[in-house]
Amino acid sequence: LIELVIALGLFALLMVAVFQLVDRSLTTWRTGETRRSLLEMSSAVQEEIAADFAGLEPGARGDLVPEWAAFDTDGNGTLETKWPRVRLVRQASAADVERLLARDAPPRAERDDGTLELEPASAGLVEVLWMVAPASFKDKAARAEGLLWRGERLVGDARTKSFFANDFFGASNRPPAGATEPVTGGVLWMEILLATPTSIVHDGWNRTGSLDTVAASWDAWGKGRPDADVHPWNEALPGLATPRERALLPRRVRIELECERPIDRQRRTITLEPMDTGDGSFRVDDARYLPFGPDRYVLVDAEWMKVVSIDGAQVSVQRAQRGTTATLHEARTMVHFGERLVREATVPTCREDWDLR
Repeated sequence: LIELVIALGLFALLMVAVFQLVDRSLTTWRTGETRRSLLEMSSAVQEEIAADFAGLEPGARGDLVPEWAAFDTDGNGTLETKWPRVRLVRQASAADVERLLARDAPPRAERDDGTLELEPASAGLVEVLWMVAPASFKDKAARAEGLLWRGERLVGDARTKSFFANDFFGASNRPPAGATEPVTGGVLWMEILLATPTSIVHDGWNRTGSLDTVAASWDAWGKGRPDADVHPWNEALPGLATPRERALLPRRVRIELECERPIDRQRRTITLEPMDTGDGSFRVDDARYLPFGPDRYVLVDAEWMKVVSIDGAQVSVQRAQRGTTATLHEARTMVHFGERLVREATVPTCREDWDLR
């Protein structure tokens, strides 16, 4: 009987060890699959954005306005959520022109003369809009996420409104219905940095507002279109040349994207206590569902925080990161994070003019 009890005890210990090994293996596999899926999704989006920047029109018909817009996601009258958007003019192929003509063309019976023509100078140019808008205004867990949209129209097409029109975006900072199409959801963070002729980027893309750093917004014609009152990153860098006959373009762009899938939200942890603006830590219900490693960030409501350390259920953070502001947070608020992917692209039209170091 004693030998049987000992054997059963050893067998139980062995089974526990086996189950732990299997659980760790499945967790590692699931984490790897999640990361691979997110990186593939982010990479595809970044490639498309980089392709639009690569085709920027450098002439008198070109334009480029990356900026930050604000949204009120919780309905309290405060524009607490900031998302980027980019408007640009790029060169288009004959196939692009034919596709957009066919997409926007009314039925032939509705045309006056049976033809659809553009201004000759604009026939090969397309306006492109990239923007992130809140994914939801009702679901608290989804309010922190953004939905990435893309729109395009032919320059000079009188049937559609220009993306650069002063009244294109309504009071809610959204475009007219049908002007854009959704690309991907689950966007937690998106940033586009732009290198100027004097930017030094070989040792990092630093944004401090001096001549040797990079810009978080741009105005190809110096019309003051990015509103600095909406976000400090909309302020123009000093020392940029004044555009005259040609649009002023950056020489290189850096696209940073961080996404979270809907299924990932089911495995996110929540805070266990309210947070004041001066708190440097918070408790969560399960710290295993937090990111580890250097330079990892979490999103609580509309505030980004940098994870400093994790001690049991207590998480120490640096508040108000990524251009956000430290605010109050209720208990049982979801802690979001995703996989970050960075992509750099060169603007070919400037390759011979500026030093690309």
